[in-house]
Amino acid sequence: MRIFKKALAAAVLAFGFTAPAIADDRPELVVAVNNLPGSLESIEEMGNVAVRITYSMFDSLIRRDFLADDTGASSKLVPGLAESWTQIDNRTMELKLREGVKFHNGDELTSDDVVFSLSAGRGHGYNPLVGAARRFMLTLSHVEPVDKYTVRIVSKEPDVLLDQRLAGYAMWIVNAREYMLKGKDAFARNPVGTGPYKMDEWVEGEYIRLAAHDNYFGGMPTAKSITFKVVPEVSARIAGLVSGEYDIIVNVPPDQVPVLNGYDDVKVESVVLDNTHMLVFFNEGPLESKLVRQALSKSIDRALLREALWEDKNYTPNGHQLPSYVMHIKDFPEFEYSPEKARELLSEAGYDGEEIVYKLPLNYYLLSLEAAQAMQQMWKDVGLNVKLEPVENWTQVNDKDSTVHIRPWSNTHRMPDPLGSFVPQWGKDSSVQNNKQLASRSWKAPEKFNELHDVIVAGTDMEVRQQAYREALEIWNDEAPGTMLYNPLETYALKKDIQWRPVSLYYMDFRPDNLKFGAAE
Repeated sequence: MRIFKKALAAAVLAFGFTAPAIADDRPELVVAVNNLPGSLESIEEMGNVAVRITYSMFDSLIRRDFLADDTGASSKLVPGLAESWTQIDNRTMELKLREGVKFHNGDELTSDDVVFSLSAGRGHGYNPLVGAARRFMLTLSHVEPVDKYTVRIVSKEPDVLLDQRLAGYAMWIVNAREYMLKGKDAFARNPVGTGPYKMDEWVEGEYIRLAAHDNYFGGMPTAKSITFKVVPEVSARIAGLVSGEYDIIVNVPPDQVPVLNGYDDVKVESVVLDNTHMLVFFNEGPLESKLVRQALSKSIDRALLREALWEDKNYTPNGHQLPSYVMHIKDFPEFEYSPEKARELLSEAGYDGEEIVYKLPLNYYLLSLEAAQAMQQMWKDVGLNVKLEPVENWTQVNDKDSTVHIRPWSNTHRMPDPLGSFVPQWGKDSSVQNNKQLASRSWKAPEKFNELHDVIVAGTDMEVRQQAYREALEIWNDEAPGTMLYNPLETYALKKDIQWRPVSLYYMDFRPDNLKFGAAE
């Protein structure tokens, strides 16, 4: 029967006729998550809780094959919606689209969809529809349709990482016709992409269910549906997995792994993420002094945090970078832990115990509250008076009428280069420097810092780019608009008969080649 269904599905894809209705006995997967996004417009919300869903709804022209090696962090590039690509000159790339790719609504993918998806008006122009994407699309000038299945992407300036950029965040292709008919807000609730799963039902605050897109060009999805169900408490997620209510759960703390390993039908999969848990220091009150900001950073015993919270199974980068970067600066200093220097800095700054408010959302970053409580004690030990204010959501964190000096953040390294995180997260187009809601608290970066970022963006000589990167990192450390804590270990728990591997970003890849059911072969 299974062979018959596969043959029948292949005939439908090949010849386009309507098959007789047959029973669909594929599993209906339930994933228990800590939170849900407010939008599924692929360039509007690119945070952790959004991309785990949207990654299975959309495709990019070029795809990063994270699973090409055992790390789950490979930077190997493979064809996505484009079957091939050619560098015409240092500013122009030509891509040949796959023919016959179908969107969720049945439309065929054409160059018009690519032009619309990557247009200046949608994501990277002077006043784009979705401004959050600009920092990832900042080198794009325009896209030219050559013919129905060929496009040319033109950069404003030479972009040595254009292929990696096209495989990264903000580069997912949407259905132009559906988007223009619905408008952005309606599209964000019921988006149309080419991915293996499509929108089925969204119950606010409870779950988002995706249904299989059986005309997916990468093969028939192996699950009938995938439901992302909100279960904020870790204990409830674990109980639901053990009872059979959930098939996969996210954000499992390391200390719960032994508990899960005690069940015969459960297994765990872990990966250290290309993502760094951060603190942002707002330029307000006592933190207007960079000496106080430096003291906050130097008071943190990151090694102790990693050992106490993560069983030392993760690491802290040496600077805002990853070891996998082509331009990794091996000899850049690690973040210093020195309570003595912190006290000296506070004395020099004239800090006399003014209250510093650290506001953080609950149930967003794993072990964020526990880390905050530990750091509060570390700060107290050097004379810093830090008050913790846990709140329910980011809206409360970003309330312009309330006092906040510190907030948590995470920086995802979306490409193996400073263009994948440092530039978009902290550069002149970043929210840190351009927070309209909290403008008075935004970091006023030195002019030299932004000039160095221009070199990193437009430079083609890797040695020149690396030197600019080093100098920018030194300025960032000195200015201390924030600091890095560690790269978290992301642990998932799942039923033993599910064959699925996590990757080093918050994507959950449920494409047919990475989701199978039954005993491992």
